[in-house]
Amino acid sequence: MKLFYSPGACSLAVHIALHESGRPFEAVRVNLKDGEQFTPAFLAINPKSKVPAIARDDGSILTECPALLFWVARTSPGAGLLPEDAEGQARAIEWMNFISGSLHNGGFTRISRGERFVGDPAHAPAAIEKAKADTAKFLGIAEEMLGGRDTALASGHSVVDDYLYVLARWVPRADKDLADYPTLKRLHDRVAARPGTQKALAAEGLG
Repeated sequence: MKLFYSPGACSLAVHIALHESGRPFEAVRVNLKDGEQFTPAFLAINPKSKVPAIARDDGSILTECPALLFWVARTSPGAGLLPEDAEGQARAIEWMNFISGSLHNGGFTRISRGERFVGDPAHAPAAIEKAKADTAKFLGIAEEMLGGRDTALASGHSVVDDYLYVLARWVPRADKDLADYPTLKRLHDRVAARPGTQKALAAEGLG
């Protein structure tokens, strides 16, 4: 099994989850800044030109961070990375859709790639400022959803926390301080201290 990742990208969540699962895998770095995601070799793996992607042992490719996290958790039952009941799994999917659709693509992506969302490049600075405001709103919603817990799910630690931890690392991009979201900060600090997270951070050369 191979994980295709870029340091500090959302693929870090899957990298963490794989270490948490205890399963053997090879981590393959994709240099997004150099445009490696647009090369024929990578497009053969993921025509969406993004990470994460997993090449599984049967030769099939799986993409999209929520799907990968769900798959890692469901195929590693002994690791306890996802609740077994339908309600708990539905809440996990609810969280991951919010993280992916709102916080990530509706927020942080618009901050870092504002020019992609406007017809006139001159409008990009205003679009970025609007994206920062929207991201701050989404972070506030996440803080409320946590309900005072340092885990996204009431059942305890899950792959959702790994995902939310990565987005919490990005908070300064919205010109905010993680301390502005104390419950999210507690989740961040707890996940950061876990052995699986430490292994993934070390492998990606992150502090």
